[in-house]
Amino acid sequence: MKYDVIVIAGTTESREVIRRQSKEGKKILACVATELGAQMLTEYEIDIHTGRLDEEGFLRLFTENPCTKIIDASHPFAKIVTETVRSVAQKLAIPYEHFEREQQEYTYEGVHLVADVWEAVKRLNMTDGNILLTTGVNTATIYAENVTNARERLYIRVLDTPSSFAGCAKAGYQADHVFGEMPPFTVEDNLRLVHTTKAKVMVSKDSGKTGGVDRKVEACRQAGIDMVLIRRPESAEDEN
Repeated sequence: MKYDVIVIAGTTESREVIRRQSKEGKKILACVATELGAQMLTEYEIDIHTGRLDEEGFLRLFTENPCTKIIDASHPFAKIVTETVRSVAQKLAIPYEHFEREQQEYTYEGVHLVADVWEAVKRLNMTDGNILLTTGVNTATIYAENVTNARERLYIRVLDTPSSFAGCAKAGYQADHVFGEMPPFTVEDNLRLVHTTKAKVMVSKDSGKTGGVDRKVEACRQAGIDMVLIRRPESAEDEN
């Protein structure tokens, strides 16, 4: 079956891309990593491929499902996915478009920008008190293994899914230090968790307004605590 477009989905922006393409009468295949991502797209009359893919997997998917264009609307921190999809699209001579999430600037003086998770750990080890991680389960182990007094200091908010809880348990987090909740989160939601955990610093990825970072920053400002904010990875196009 030939598609007009394959959308690398799983974000709020990807739903907007799919909505616009659908209005134009395009035949769409959306590619998502998880069942949760697939559930977000059930309102659209599109085909959905669910499952994480490596280079070989994307090559097979694009070969078995010919399309006239690929739109990459994956998460801004999914750098490996973006690089892989772009590379495979070039190999197959399929037009590729990267949908870029809007960047924001934050004026709160308590925001400390870092390059990556390792620089975040270094910064955290210069602080005292409890830490609230809002960076997801994928990097939970890195913080647990490298932050000083991690077992006592680290609290983490993750998606309210069995796999997230299992990942935190495997990384060594105490059960009462793990909060499973589903976005979006208001300023009040963030403040409540800051007060519950008695956090002195919050850690976030700079995933933009869509990722609720502005509301996290405002919660930190109101609580008078610091935020360690991991910069968005540069795309290959930015690096050239």
